[in-house]
This record gives sequence, structure tokens and C-alpha cells, in this order.
Amino acid sequence: MNATLAKETPAPAAPPPGTERLPPDAVRTGEPFTVLYGPGVGDVFVDATGEVRTMEQALWHMLRAAGFERIVFSTLQDPVYFRDDASWRRSRRPARRTPGTDGRAGPPRMRHAGLRGPLGATRLLRAEPDPGAGRPVAPAAGAARASGMADPFGVMTLTAYLRGTGHRTAVVFPHADEFLLHNQASRQLAQALATWACDGVEGNQWVLVFNRTSLHEVAAFLTGLGRCPGLETFVTERRDEPARGGTHRVGLPGERELERLVHAARLRKGLRVAWRDLDRVVRAMAGQPETARVWRSRLHQLHGKGTRLDRETVRPWLGAAAAEERTPWERLAAMPGTEALVRRFEGLRAEMETEAALRARGRPSQGEPPSRHLVFTGNPGTGKTTVARLLGEMYRDAGVLTRGHCVEAGPGDLIAGFVGQTAQRTAAVIDRALDGVLFIDEAYGLSDQREGFGDQAIETLLKRMEDDRDRLVVVVAGYPGKMEEFLDANPGLRSRFPVTNVVPFPDHDPGTLHTILMNRLAQRGMTAGAEVAEELRQIVENLHRTRGATFGNVREMRTLADAVRSRWSVRIGPEVDEPVTGEDIPETYRGHLPRPAPDPAELLAGLDAYVGLAPARAALAALAWRLRMRQERGAGNFDPPHLLFTGPPGTGKTTVARLLGALFRSLGLLRGGHVVEVTRVDLVGEYLGQTAPKVVGACEQAMDGVLFIDEAYSLVADAGGSGSGFGKEAVEALLREMENRRGRLVVVAAGYPADLERLLDSNAGLRSRFTLTVPFPAFSPEDLGEILRRSATADGYVLAPGTEERARRLLEETRRARPAAFGNARDVRRLLEAMEGLKGARWAEGDRGPELLPEDVPEELETGGVRAPSGWPGER
Repeated sequence: MNATLAKETPAPAAPPPGTERLPPDAVRTGEPFTVLYGPGVGDVFVDATGEVRTMEQALWHMLRAAGFERIVFSTLQDPVYFRDDASWRRSRRPARRTPGTDGRAGPPRMRHAGLRGPLGATRLLRAEPDPGAGRPVAPAAGAARASGMADPFGVMTLTAYLRGTGHRTAVVFPHADEFLLHNQASRQLAQALATWACDGVEGNQWVLVFNRTSLHEVAAFLTGLGRCPGLETFVTERRDEPARGGTHRVGLPGERELERLVHAARLRKGLRVAWRDLDRVVRAMAGQPETARVWRSRLHQLHGKGTRLDRETVRPWLGAAAAEERTPWERLAAMPGTEALVRRFEGLRAEMETEAALRARGRPSQGEPPSRHLVFTGNPGTGKTTVARLLGEMYRDAGVLTRGHCVEAGPGDLIAGFVGQTAQRTAAVIDRALDGVLFIDEAYGLSDQREGFGDQAIETLLKRMEDDRDRLVVVVAGYPGKMEEFLDANPGLRSRFPVTNVVPFPDHDPGTLHTILMNRLAQRGMTAGAEVAEELRQIVENLHRTRGATFGNVREMRTLADAVRSRWSVRIGPEVDEPVTGEDIPETYRGHLPRPAPDPAELLAGLDAYVGLAPARAALAALAWRLRMRQERGAGNFDPPHLLFTGPPGTGKTTVARLLGALFRSLGLLRGGHVVEVTRVDLVGEYLGQTAPKVVGACEQAMDGVLFIDEAYSLVADAGGSGSGFGKEAVEALLREMENRRGRLVVVAAGYPADLERLLDSNAGLRSRFTLTVPFPAFSPEDLGEILRRSATADGYVLAPGTEERARRLLEETRRARPAAFGNARDVRRLLEAMEGLKGARWAEGDRGPELLPEDVPEELETGGVRAPSGWPGER
């Protein structure tokens, strides 16, 4: 700026009373403009004397307190007006007349040499008379107005006032949006603003008040307007670099101002106040995103109804916040299952108390303060949102935040569908959270949309976390694994959310969940006896044991309690003293109650239909009897074991595995009981990084059921059993899943005994995981003959005398010739198919009987097929 004020302006001896939201420092920046915006624009303000002021009156007080001697206002209706007598007087000059040719005084001239009108510097209107000493000094509705002034002349007048160096001057556009949009002298105004930005009078300012909640919105408005490039550049630069000054966000009222508002209503309107509740009510009011104008209206409503202000009468506006007598720390400690969280946040409180004590002794910490932003990781219903709300109050009580409210948002609230909108939408949400906590649930949704506009939201968030570090605490929340991916999506996230600020929210244990459930029933007016409480405990335990990745924890308990209440209400009607009984528990939940173990003999009867499975039946019968014994002794269930099925091919391993899921479901050991069959191809990838996801996917598919891995040794066959290569990765991933899904997943590894031994040797953890071995020995000749007879009968054939004996000899010869390749029951089935083919030749010759004759047994059974005698129909 080239020009300066001709003299220093002394500070007023007694500055006018102002408000916290419009501090004089907002205009003591040395910048040519001050741009005001925010949710408090257009609000009313309660100054230090308890006087309720409009925005324009509060602005006048702020500018006077900042040392401005002349304050000029301008709107579309009144291009130039004043709110105080002193500013009006300092803007007038005696009319200057030039001598005429006859020696008499000529016409009056313009007050300022730079002003020009229709007749040049000649002024047509007469000067108003001096108001004298009787004019009011306090700001009135308008000490002087020039409503009939044309826009071009108004712009010249305002510019001339600002160019004057005799008095420190502020020109105020209280409605800058409308003024810039509809002013008829847009060219002159744009030129005046642009010139002023680079060549104004130091100490004088243009003050523009925009009815926009964020500086991003102000910048977007000016860009769209396209008429004031100088002002647009100024605002855009401050948007990107807020520390430069020249802008001020007018927020919502805080505790002190709201308390003054309450007292103003008490003294001027006669509002009755419950003094013991006042502090709590005002604190709760300050945590709400409401203007002082809204609170003034509500207080007047209370007075109009003859109601006093207390924590009960404000419930419709504040909910339970005003009625809460406990501190946020006490409420956190009262939450079930939050002992670890309490210890974590106690450390946080100790840190803040230490810093406060250092400041009180004049020894504040040097350098950048530690990050207050947090990451909450955990499943739904573990208390993340509730703790985020309490966190705002904790920070407010510790002096870290002034309001402590909590703004809850998700990715959809931050991301827009068009280019350029995401940053603006994210900034608007952040503006609402200033002086409080911004809680972003499922924050990983921002990084999941990196192909869209999620990156823009992250970048905007990171910048504002830095720019508004003293006014904003950000809490991001979501599933643990997903949040790790989110933090890795942008290098700046890790620095804003250090590892020490990651707070885990583990799933609640069954005891905690049961307590929450019973409390919920009591809160909803129900009583439950010991018997139904025990049934509910068992249901909760099984819900917890079979929970998935999206288990709702507290939400699940609320859903259960509400379902019980619905059935209870239908049953008892108006008889509300009736307690809850077992019939009030919905059937979908009663399925989680433990069932008595069935009779093992009856349970395993399905295996009796198969030949040669006596050893497997005995092993599973022992498991069933063990479970029944524990139940009868009151010891409860146990986790289903992982099993090894050892034996050669064709001995029934796959068949028993398919029955095992239903068996374990009947025993109450598995919730689902389905069976997923996989081999090496399904678990081992071809490239680095493919194997673990394959294993996890297979285990996820088999959750609450059985994962059957046939020829399991092949997992490590790529390294000769050494446990290296991609097979090693598969085994390690499988071990993790077996541990993490304990009680929810049964893994069955099948193969030759020696091969499975080598598999167990490849990793020390495998032996401890597979706790039950079920033998499947090779079938005896008699078993093979019985299998052939049953299979033939099932297909409608009859074995003629001598046929079974010849078939058994052939199978034994095949086993001796190729013991490693012999398929037991599989080869029996292959033999039957060969016999059926030879019978088909006789069928063509007219033999239509059901018998399979000894000559239908081929001479040799090969691995790759049957070598048939020469001359049979298939060769023709």
C-alpha cells in the first residue's frame, strides 16, 4: 500500500462491549480486506453487557473496538449510510464554492476532489444542516442514509472515504453476496476492489460479510460471479493458506455468550431459571449446532408458557444431554466392557492436565502439540460412536476444544458426484465440526473410492486437519483391517494419525453382552426371572461364538431385546406386571440354545450303510459320547476338533467328510454344517501374493462348516515337503485361519498316513491343530466284494454264483500289481462299469436277464480303463 494514515489512531479509552465471535483481532490483520463468513453470519450477538445486538450492530462494536474512527455501511438499498454520529460528521466537509464572474460565490462543489457527477465537480444537492450536539452518539438504526444515490456514485463515495488519510476508515458490505451480484456499477466496483487490493491506504479496510458457511463457498461464489477478480484472488489465496489472515469465520455461540443470553431473558423478559441446572443446561446448549437467534426464541417460548428453564424443560431441544449429571469420564467408565478404553483415556486426561499445569506456571510446551486425532478400530456396536461423542466433551472440559460437539459423517457426506464438488462438500462438513469432533464412520470408504473422488476428500481433510489443528479433532472409525488399508491410502494419513492414536474397540465378551441385554430389557419395562435369564445367557454365548465379521455387539443385543419385547407385548397385553418367559424368545433365537446330544448310535446310523467304515465310526462315536458325557456332567460343549483322515484313496474319506458337517451340526458343535471340498489348486496361487487370499476365501466360504482338503500333502509338494514355496504360504495362512476361526471352522486334511506325516513335519504348528486322527484302512477282499454286491443291487443287477468270487480275485490281483494306484471302492465302481459294458454285448444278443455272470468280469482291470476280450461288441 502506498498511502498511509496521516496520524496514528489512538485506541478508545473505553472500547465498546463486543462478543467472542467478533473479536477486534479479526480486523487487525493489516490486510486490505476482511472477509467474514460462517454459520453465525446473520445471527444475533449478546455482548459483554448482556445487550442483544444484530449482526450490523455487533460489527460496529467490533470495528470501534479495533480502533476505526469512521465506519461506513453500504447495501443495495442504502449505498452509503452510518450507524453513529461521529462517522457521519467525519464524512462531511463544508461545501466548497468557487467565485463567479460577478464576484459572488459560485455553486457548491463536491466534498472530495476526486468525485465527479453529471456536471463534473459541481454538486446539485444542498448540504444538510449541521445536526449539532443533540445528535445521538450511540449507534442508532442509521444516523444518516443516502438511499437515492446511484450505484456508480456510491462506489466513488466509498472509495473516496477509504482513500482519505485523516481518519481510520472501514467500509462494510453487511450483505456482500447481494451487493456484488446486483450492484449496477459492477465495472467500477471491480476496479475499485482490484486497485485497493494492491494500492490502498494502510490501516483502512473493506469489510465484506458473506452469508456462506465456509470460505470454500465464498470462493466458489466469487468464481461463479466472475466480476471481481481481485477479490476472488484474495479469497482463494486465503482459502488455500488460512494463516495469511484477512478472513474470519463467525461461528455459533459458546457457553459464555449463551449464559449472557439466558440472563438477558431473565432480566428483561422475566424468564425463571433453575439455578442448580444453569451450568449444565448452558453447556448442553453450547454443544448444539444452533444460533443465538434460535435459542432466544426458545427461551421466549419458555417464558410465554410460564415455564422455568431447567434440565427437564429443555429436553425437547437437548435430549438427555442437559439432564446428564455425570461427567463424560464417569459415563465412559459406566459403559460395559470399556475398562481398557478408560485406562487409555485416563492417560490422555493426565497428559492434558500436565499441559494445563505447565501453562499455569508459565512453562507451556514448546513446538507443535501432539496430535489429538484418533483412529477407532472395531466391529459395529462396540461403542465407537458413543465414545466419539464423549470425547468432544472431554476435550471441551480440558480446554482443548471450545464447544466439544460431535459431527457424525460417512463417506457419502464427503464425496460428491462431480468434479470440484467433493472438496467443497468436505470443507462444509469440517466447518460444521470446528471447535468440536468430526467423527467419520466407515472412513475406509474414502480410500475404496480412489478411482472416483475419495482422494479429493482425503486431501481436503488432511489440509484442514493441519490448518485448523487448534479447532478440530478428527476421529476415523471402521473395521480393523479396512482401517489399515485406509491409513496406507495416503502418506499424510499416517502422520496425522500416529500408531499411538489407534484405539482398538474389541468385541464385547458374552458376559458383557448379557449384561447389556438384561439392562435393555429393564429399560424397556420388562422383568425376567432366573430361568429365562439363563436361556438368554446361553443364546448370547452362542451368538458370540458364531459371530461373523459384521457382528453388531450392542446393536445385536438391542435387536434381541426389542424382539423379546414385541412377543411379550402380544402375549401379556395390558398385564405389564407379567415377567418375560421362554415363549417370548423368538424361534430364530431359540435355535441358539444348546440341544442335548442325541444318542450316538442313532446319530451315526447313517454310516452303517457304508462298508468298511467301522474304524471311522468308532472314532466319531467316541467323540459323540465325550460330548454327551460333558453335557450330562454340566461341563458344556467344546470346540469341534480339526481332523486327519488317513488312508488310501477310495476308502470313504470324502463320503465321511460330507457327513461330518451334518454330524457336528446335530451335536451342536457347528452352526452351519456345510462342507467345502478343496485341493491344492484351490489354495495355492501361481504368483506371489495370490495364495493367502485364496486360503482366506476358502475358509470364509467354509465358515461354520467343514473345509475338506483332499490329498493335503500336495500343499507342500512343490518343495519336497520342506515347507518352502507357495505351499508354505498356504500352510501358514491356513494355520492363522484355523486359530482365528476356532470353534467356527473344522478343517479335515485327508491323504495317505505317511504323506500326512510329512505334511505335519513341514510346520510345527500343524500337529497341535489336528487333534483327532480317523483311520480309513484299505478294504479287505470281503469288503470289496460286499461293496460290489451293494453297488450292483443299487443299479438293478444280480450277481450270479461265482461272479463275486471272480471279481474279488481280480481286485486282489490289481492291488498286488499296483498297490499305490489301487483305488479300493473307486476301482470297485470302475469294475462294475466294465462288467456292465460286457453285459451290454450279451444284451445285444438277446440276453435280457438282470444277472451279471462270471464271464462279465474282465481279465484285467487297468488304471486307465478295461482291457476287454477280443471280439466284444465295442470293437466292432
